Amino acid sequence: MCVHCRMHPRIRSDDRRCTYAPWGVCLLLDDCDAELSNLINRYVAELALPTDELMVTTSRATYRKWIGRLVPASYGGAYCFVRRTRRHAVLINLQRIDTDKPRALELVVAEELIHMRDRLDGDRRRHAHHGYDRIAHRVAAVTGASLDEIRSTLKPVQRRPVKYLYRCPGCGLTVGRRRQGIWSCSRCAPGFDRRFQMRIVREHPPPGDGVV
Repeated sequence: MCVHCRMHPRIRSDDRRCTYAPWGVCLLLDDCDAELSNLINRYVAELALPTDELMVTTSRATYRKWIGRLVPASYGGAYCFVRRTRRHAVLINLQRIDTDKPRALELVVAEELIHMRDRLDGDRRRHAHHGYDRIAHRVAAVTGASLDEIRSTLKPVQRRPVKYLYRCPGCGLTVGRRRQGIWSCSRCAPGFDRRFQMRIVREHPPPGDGVV
């Protein structure tokens, strides 16, 4: 069974349309990527997956509507069986995949479709340690890739810089935070205690300022 790419205009977060091809698969891609379509075809066939209830997207917004919850931007891919629709939803997050690695996209596609194969076979176990668990070994067995290749498919996470520097009025502990909030010092009190409520002492501290 062959999966073809149905190119949609740039998917908007408010776009509720879902077009199904005659063979049953719903393939919503931000860009009509021939390589991605070919990889889906290859591993759907290799894993003997039915496509009449398979949905694949490269849009996190579309995937969120399918499964009803937000998926972290750091994910390179995701799989979910959607109970209310009885469909298998797959996200391929191209923005996170390191395409400078020759097989990165292939390995992410294979991994997510292996999750679908496991679900169909009754295995509902989740990742124990991404890149080091049984799923990683299954990806290696199916694709012939090394574990090092599987562990390096994604771009390094770019963390937002610390914006606020808080200090405890009791012990002087300094803690960096990316957003404002109300915390107390865990060193001075095991539970929240206003006597040791952390106070902002600086905004936008420079890197390497001893922030923990």
